[in-house]
Amino acid sequence: MSSLIRWRDDHRLLSLLIAACLSMVLAVFAAVIWSRGSWISDSGHVSSFNLLKSTYDRVEPGKTTQTELTLLGFNATRLKVHNLSGLGVSEYFMSRTSADFDRLDPAVRACFDAPDRCNAMIIPLAAPRPNGFIVADAGVHQQGSIEFLLGSGRVAYKTVDS
Repeated sequence: MSSLIRWRDDHRLLSLLIAACLSMVLAVFAAVIWSRGSWISDSGHVSSFNLLKSTYDRVEPGKTTQTELTLLGFNATRLKVHNLSGLGVSEYFMSRTSADFDRLDPAVRACFDAPDRCNAMIIPLAAPRPNGFIVADAGVHQQGSIEFLLGSGRVAYKTVDS
């Protein structure tokens, strides 16, 4: 017993070291929970989806501008929007077969001809996928998303992919 007391007296900073280690473990645990979302169920998700759906119906292709989309609530930071440039639009909407390409909306096919005038907003309706440091997933077609194709600053095409 006396050897334990002597060892504790020789290592005065041990309790401080243990407290620092425990606080680091708790901080890492909190960061993991925060990055993956909370454990609390998202009951507001259904009502926000219904709100998005009602505002989606007010978007008119050929008339609604990108600024009006933001005013309607399709805010890029709040909704975790994926903005795609012309090349990203080509990768995202390109079909696998020629028959599927023929069935594409004419506005989408027109974007393939003039990619410098097109961009897209992809709004995921589900929880976001984990991202790494280097993620090149513009060509990955997401299930459960609202898609706006913008040509020359106006909505040229819209769809809900569920």
